[in-house]
Amino acid sequence: MIDAEGRLFGRINLLDLGLVVLLSLAILGFGLAKAGRAGLNAKIKGKTAVEVDCFIRGSIADPDSLFRKGDKTFITLRNVPYSAVEVVAIRSSKRTITVPTADGKAVVAVPDPSEPFSRDILVTIREQGAVTDDGVVFGDSKIKVGTPIELEGFKYRLKGSIVDVRTPDLK
Repeated sequence: MIDAEGRLFGRINLLDLGLVVLLSLAILGFGLAKAGRAGLNAKIKGKTAVEVDCFIRGSIADPDSLFRKGDKTFITLRNVPYSAVEVVAIRSSKRTITVPTADGKAVVAVPDPSEPFSRDILVTIREQGAVTDDGVVFGDSKIKVGTPIELEGFKYRLKGSIVDVRTPDLK
């Protein structure tokens, strides 16, 4: 059946046959994945509006000059650019530090004297996201508390992290 040169029936090389079978399986798997039949997309339950709170610590500029309710801002999730999303709300506060009281029994938050112009910003964005058993997905990135995010516009590029994810339609 197999001769001294490693051929099956004297005609087919076994290494060549193995390579052809491997390439055929790879092409079949790629085709099934593209068609959505490979089980990769089976976890998506549907799409819904998702609101995400992004906390940006220590922005120097006045947030009212950077963001306006209803504007679009581009986001980058885990160093992967996503797309433009809608800004729903902006809240800002002076940057604070905690200082113990004179008696040492408690701490109080006071404005940070080392950075008098610095502000902390909480930006709420809204986008359509895919709902899965594991959470919400924007594009190919899972949206979870603690995920690094960048907001980018004409005058700014700010790094922060996600502090809340809400799906108002699913409550």
